Amino acid sequence: MAVADRIRELAADKGLNIKDFSAFLDVSERTIQNYLAGISLPNGRFLTDVAEKTGASPAWILVGQGPKYMGDTHQNLHPPGDVDFISVPRYAVEASAGDGSLPGDEETTGFYAFNRKWLARRGLSPANLAVISVRGDSMEPKLCSGDLILIDRAQRQIADGLAFVVRLGTDLLVKHVQRLGPDSISLISANKLYPPREIALSALGDQAGQIEVVGRVVASMHEW
Repeated sequence: MAVADRIRELAADKGLNIKDFSAFLDVSERTIQNYLAGISLPNGRFLTDVAEKTGASPAWILVGQGPKYMGDTHQNLHPPGDVDFISVPRYAVEASAGDGSLPGDEETTGFYAFNRKWLARRGLSPANLAVISVRGDSMEPKLCSGDLILIDRAQRQIADGLAFVVRLGTDLLVKHVQRLGPDSISLISANKLYPPREIALSALGDQAGQIEVVGRVVASMHEW
């Protein structure tokens, strides 16, 4: 089954023709017709919109892998009436839980689904969220190498004891943050083998060579 067939199937699941399906998604009919004709492939914005409004899995739409609807335990089941998921982009970036790592190109490599009500209870806006992976062992046992973390980029105000992703030059780090006084903070590892790293608050910013708080770690996912 091709991408075009899967898009038609989603429209059929809603009992809509392509024109009405386009209106339902608030996407131009010409855009969807281009997808159906194979002129272009669905972009990230389209996949996110479809996931938000129908619960369909972006991976299923693009390549036919996994369940059709997020939350289904078997492929090609129709979504239950209370399916209410948000797709959050996964970026090809690693935050080092060690001595630092180059972030690389921040390209999306897929999407992860989060329940809309779960996000709302925590005051998290989907537009500010991103999923990246962890590399290194300095945050063990709290975070292990290969774990995925959910970052809220709206939460950049430093708060004691919370975990943040911090850009230090060309390095991307995930650390606990603690204020040392009015002029400095400490980046603290969970693994006691790694000493704290003191940073002057005057260095915080978003210019090259300075330190930037990217966002707070609000959840983590560990695969066994």
